[in-house]
Amino acid sequence: MASPSLLTPTPKLQPLLPTSAAPPPSPLPHQNHHHPSRRHFLSLSAVTTATLSLSSLLPVTPPPAFAADDEEYVKETSDVINKVRNTINMDKNDPNVATAVAELRDTSNSWVAKYRREKALLGRPSFREIYSALNAVSGHYISFGPTAPIPAKRKARILEEMDTAEKALLRGR
Repeated sequence: MASPSLLTPTPKLQPLLPTSAAPPPSPLPHQNHHHPSRRHFLSLSAVTTATLSLSSLLPVTPPPAFAADDEEYVKETSDVINKVRNTINMDKNDPNVATAVAELRDTSNSWVAKYRREKALLGRPSFREIYSALNAVSGHYISFGPTAPIPAKRKARILEEMDTAEKALLRGR
């Protein structure tokens, strides 16, 4: 027995509505879409040649540095040193340890992102020491969590790197 919701064939087929397709526009007789005209090609090559010759006359200036200047580097690096010292010397029972570690990670990430590309800073002892210390601190907190205390031996090495970096900053290195 067939249900009324099933499709049943109808005795008379209904014709489909015809679609009206407009013929494609015919190209104008003077336009050739496949081959650019010689005049068009020559004008493009003239513009390109003029642009290249003008660009060779302009003085080449180096791109601006990412970091502003040496004073800014010294100030921001000193701030990072103080933040690292304060954070790793916090008591493990202090309720603010997790937020201090999160702030330290944000500060260290922005410091590294800003100064890592500076070719002039890569050879400085202050940069190397801070970068190494930030790696150690960040690696510890990533591996063991923001509330895990830093072991004494690692903490001593980080603080020693901070002292070395601070001395190098004072000497302008």
